[in-house]
Order: sequence, then C-alpha cells, then structure tokens
Amino acid sequence: MATGNSNIYMGAPVRLATLPNGAITNAEAHERLVRSSYLEPTVDRVSSRVTVFGGDAFLNLTMIEGDDGLIVYDTGEVLADGERFLRQIRSVSDKPIVAVIYSHSHYVHGTTALAGADVLVIGHPNVNPNLAAGSAGTAFAETAPLQSSRALQQFSQYVDPAGPNAPAGAALHFGRSGMLPVNRPVQDGERMTVAGVEMQFFTRFGSDTDDCLTVFLPREGVVLNNFLWPFVPNIYTLRGSKFRDPREWRDGLKVILGLDAEVLVNTHARAVRGRDAVRDTLEHVIDGLDLVLDQTLRGILRGCGPEELREFVRLPGPLATHPNLAEIYGEISHFGPYLYNHALGWFDGDAASINPLPPLEQATRLVEAMGGAAAVTANARRALDAKEYAWAAQLAGYLFRVAPSDPAIRSLKADALQAMGRVTPAHTIRNWYMAHARALRGEVTIPRLLFSNPRVLAAVDPAAFIEQYRVRIDPQRAGSTEKMMAIRVTDRDARHALHVRRGVAAFVADPSRHARSPDLEIATDYDNWLRFFTCRQTLESFLSAATIERGGKEDARAFFELFDFYTEEDNRLFPSTGSKA
Repeated sequence: MATGNSNIYMGAPVRLATLPNGAITNAEAHERLVRSSYLEPTVDRVSSRVTVFGGDAFLNLTMIEGDDGLIVYDTGEVLADGERFLRQIRSVSDKPIVAVIYSHSHYVHGTTALAGADVLVIGHPNVNPNLAAGSAGTAFAETAPLQSSRALQQFSQYVDPAGPNAPAGAALHFGRSGMLPVNRPVQDGERMTVAGVEMQFFTRFGSDTDDCLTVFLPREGVVLNNFLWPFVPNIYTLRGSKFRDPREWRDGLKVILGLDAEVLVNTHARAVRGRDAVRDTLEHVIDGLDLVLDQTLRGILRGCGPEELREFVRLPGPLATHPNLAEIYGEISHFGPYLYNHALGWFDGDAASINPLPPLEQATRLVEAMGGAAAVTANARRALDAKEYAWAAQLAGYLFRVAPSDPAIRSLKADALQAMGRVTPAHTIRNWYMAHARALRGEVTIPRLLFSNPRVLAAVDPAAFIEQYRVRIDPQRAGSTEKMMAIRVTDRDARHALHVRRGVAAFVADPSRHARSPDLEIATDYDNWLRFFTCRQTLESFLSAATIERGGKEDARAFFELFDFYTEEDNRLFPSTGSKA
C-alpha cells in the first residue's frame, strides 16, 4: 500500500513544466493530455461524411454531411461556441444545417447560432427534463446553487488567467445560452435517415449524465458518443452530481464495442481510427472501469474504510499507461470513497467513528495536543519545505478551522494548496487548489452559493422555487410558531403556500384544498419573488414591491425572518479577514 514519499503530495519526485500561459504544472500529465485530446485547433475529417472540429474548447463539435444538408453533433457550452462552430462549418461546406443532435445535456447552448427554431433537434428523452430542472447532475434541486459555485471552481473561473497558477487543462466557457429544446426524442435502438444519412441511436446507458445519446452511422462505420473520454472516466466529480454508476458507463462502452466501428468520434477525446484501435481502446477503458469497481468492493470486503480505499484502489501498469485512462482530469483515489458511500453510507465500520467530535472542537483539541498554534504552524512550514504538501495542508486546515480570519494561517494554507495544485496530474483538481489559494489570500471572493439569474429561473414553474424555499427555515428561530403564508404569483396565475409548524416549513401546492386556511397572504410578480429567492434583494425591498393581502406587513416580515437569508458576507466560501471566527 502506497504511503509517504510514494505519494506526489508527500514528496515523491514530480517533473514540472511551464505552459504557454505561464502555468507551472505536472509535465507528464500534460504530455499525456496531448496524446488523447485535440489541444490545438484541428479539422479532422474522419470519413467522407464526418468532420470533427477540435481544440478550440473543452469539447469537440462534429459535422455530418448529408446529401442535401448538414447534421451537427453538439453545439457548445455557450452561444459563442455555436457562432465559432458555424464559421468552421462554413469553411468547408455551404449546405444548410437541417438537424442537430445532442450527445447529452451539457453541450446544447450554441444551437440558435447554427439554425432557426424550427430545426430538427434530436436527443435523449431525458434532455429536456434535465435542462428544465436546471442541472442534469443534481440529486436534490435545492443544492443547485451550491453545485453551480462548485462548477465554476472546478472549471477555473476563480483561477489566475495567466501565470504560474493559471489553468492547465479544464476551463469551460460561461456566457449566454442559445439552447433549443429537443423536439425529436429518440428511443434505444431507433433508426432514422436524415438528409440521406442513416443513423441508429442508443439511449439505454449513461456516463456523466443520464441523458447520453450514442449515434451509429452504419454506412460510414462511425460511432459518435459521450462515453470514451481522453482520460479515466470521471466516476466522481468534486462539484457533486447524481450517482455515476461505473457499471452504466462500462455498459455504454460495451454497446459501442458491439457495433464494430471503424471510427470512434468523442465529445472530448481525439477520434480513434481503425477497428483494431477502436476495439483495443474500448476494451482498456471497460477493464479500467471494472477494475475500479471490483477493487473497491474487494477492498471493502478486506476491511478497508473510505480513506483506506484512496490508496488501495490503483490501476495496474497495463491500464495505468493507457492514454484514455490517465488521471489527468480526476483522480482514482477519489472514486473508492465515493463508491463506498453509495454502497454502505458514511460509516467506516469503526465504532470509534460513530460519534466523532464536531470539526471545530476536534481541530481545537488537536492543535492544543500538538503544542499550540505556534508549534503546529512551525510543523506545517517544515512539511512544506520537505514537499510534504498534504501534511502541511492538513495541519494548516486545523489551524484555519480554529482561526479562519488569521492572515498568517490563511497564507500558510494557501501556500500548501498552491503547491499541491502544481504537482497534481488532474487539471480539475488543480483548479480547486488554485482557486482556494487565491481566495485565502484575498485575491478573489468565491461565493458558497451561486444562484442562476432570475431571467433564467423564470422559465421554471413558480411552485418549484416556493417549495425549495422551505429548506431555509431555521427551527430555532421558528420555535413553536405555527403560521401559514400563501404566496400568489400574479403574472403566473399561481398560488402556493408554506405552512410553518414544529420547525418545518411544509409546502402546500394548493392552499384552497388544505385543511387549514392561510394566516397570511402576499401577492407578488414572479421576478420580485425570484430576486428575493436568489438573495439579489433584501426582505424589505421584496415586501415593498409586493402586496399584503392578508395580515400586516410586520406579520409578513416576521414570517420571512424565520428563514435564512444569504448576505454577501454569509455567502463567502471563506470568511473575510475582518470576520470573527
């Protein structure tokens, strides 16, 4: 089992390189990324009908040339991607775009730049519901604002754009959306011919989402998919998502393997050419997924808890060296604990873990036991000098838990995280380290919650965000309060309620049919409610723009004061240096 200096975060040698943007990063990881991805703008004509445009963003956009029109596979992360894609298309063809196919719900936002609203849009049946829910990866809709902030941290939005700590890989674009909904959902195994191009669709399995659509062009021997990535399949993402089952991902790859394709076109990876190469690549990644799951389960049966699995689960040489299994996006050490939690929950089997001390008390006692803050700081600095970055970060974490506003402690933790960010092979992990280092130094403010713009949320029925508001109730403030507030959304013909009782805010979909009549009622337009819901305006501003229809303004104010409101200071991921611990 690997320990100590065999770990790159604990002093194992790492060769560093400086990228054109100034980023100092793990050299071997970057070299492996070059082998499996289009890092430079590339026009890759993989067959007589299929052209891949790669290298201008984190994803590839693909054009299929039909007899009298073009079909595109994915349209981009933002509207600007679609505009760029259109320029690329027009450099090789002037045929009209007659159909759009979505590989999954992540890359649907450039569509209106490519075609009008009446274009044929083909996709998995889950794409539209997932987009309407606001996030294809949210197990609980209420956590979407947290996951939105995490997505920006993961994809370099809080990282220096240039210099030693700049991005070294994963950097998504954020901006206006030009999404058009799917108007032709397809089923597993369904066949269709568009512009003379025969296609077969596969929808049964998912990879990082549950709305993946694999497309087979039998006459071309080409498969388009979101299952083969240029690195190890990211079973767990730090930003959080619905459960990603490695068996689902594996079985999606097995479907592709069974098609005996000549060319494999991928959302992120370089195209793979030749039947033998396609088969070899797919078999390696299938085996890699099986190994991660099987060895996690083997470790559990041998007594490993979540933390032990970080070291126990490792790819052996033949798999570890394969280009499409490189740990250059996520790290396999994160997958074992994730799968353990799904299988058994948080309990590691050690009775001493059942009722641990709260984190602050634990940190306070550990710092005291290690000789006090000065001694722990000195040990952390020595660990940094010895390149034992993980130990330095852990020690700094105890200190930070006790004194989060102390500038020296924040600087110490930032130094440790920055060092880990430079040696990590995984570029999304690097972004987390570098973003948090900047925030600790006061160079950027990272919000804990990032709400969508009210204009975007307005596409969703008001019931959703009135119901989601319930989780902000503070049982201590609510005490023995029993009040029911009806909320009438005047421009949506909607009326719902929240019934506060016993520290719970129960959502009432139809107050007119509830056993109890509302004690209070407020009428508001939807935008006013959404600006309050997203904490873009204060309670006072919200009430001033609303009409109290039952009860008084003071009663309404008292009701809403039972719920959390996230001020700018409350919503910082890290407290400002002027805040109290």
